[in-house]
Amino acid sequence: MSAADPAGRRGWRFTPGWFVRRVVRAGYEDNIPFLASALTFDGLLWILPFLLLALAGVGWALGGTSDPAATIHLLFDQYLPAHQTAGDPFGRVERALVDVVASRTQLSLAGVPLFVWFSFRLFGSIRAALNDVFDTDETRPFLAVKAQDLLLGAAAAILLAVNTLVSTVLLPDTWPGRFLATVSAYVAAVALFYVIYTIAPSRHVRWDTALVAAIAASLAFEVAKKVYAVYLTQFATMDRFFTNANAIALLLFVFYVYYTAWVFLAGGEVAETYDLARRQREQREALS
Repeated sequence: MSAADPAGRRGWRFTPGWFVRRVVRAGYEDNIPFLASALTFDGLLWILPFLLLALAGVGWALGGTSDPAATIHLLFDQYLPAHQTAGDPFGRVERALVDVVASRTQLSLAGVPLFVWFSFRLFGSIRAALNDVFDTDETRPFLAVKAQDLLLGAAAAILLAVNTLVSTVLLPDTWPGRFLATVSAYVAAVALFYVIYTIAPSRHVRWDTALVAAIAASLAFEVAKKVYAVYLTQFATMDRFFTNANAIALLLFVFYVYYTAWVFLAGGEVAETYDLARRQREQREALS
């Protein structure tokens, strides 16, 4: 093979087929489905205090007005023109928000300690899973990694809250607004995955390696989110909770969380394979 042939120097191991096979084999060896199941359980537990804190935040924001009930009603009238029709299903949501404003202190007192505890659980599990994916052992001090778990939990909550606020409240319901909402959601997902891939493992992960993994995982995550949103808008109902469509939506939500965990870990395998290919290429260039 001549020195002028870059494909020959690169070899079969740098082909797309090799990359996919290496990711699949590494995922099988690391038992990604089992790890994703554990992350799903911890993720569902973490979502509960996150929702409590989100409701408490809404309550504190609306509670700062002179008449919270009137403010909530005006907000619903702004986005739901037919809000005052008889049998309106959103009337129940409006009454629930009024109760949230009244209970914002209790929600905060219950949500904060639960959020801290389950952030330790979820992001400790994520850290252990990524250490397994990246074939490294945890060597950092116990208090340092626990503080890191809590910071990652706070970062995840903030990014999710900001993304929801931008997508549903700040951007108008027009084609440019919906496009910007989609872009902002994807950017927020990339940012969240990038931060976790960079910080959680005990091994140093290069920025480009973490970015490749975050882009791949976020793309699969956003596609699944759009599919799930289509089901919610087409079949789920708000006027009655106990329906077959809502029961299926709940089961699909659990599967959606599992899929997110699976995609996240698969992104770690992509990062590990990308880093391996880069190191092999550098070694070949050094020896050539």
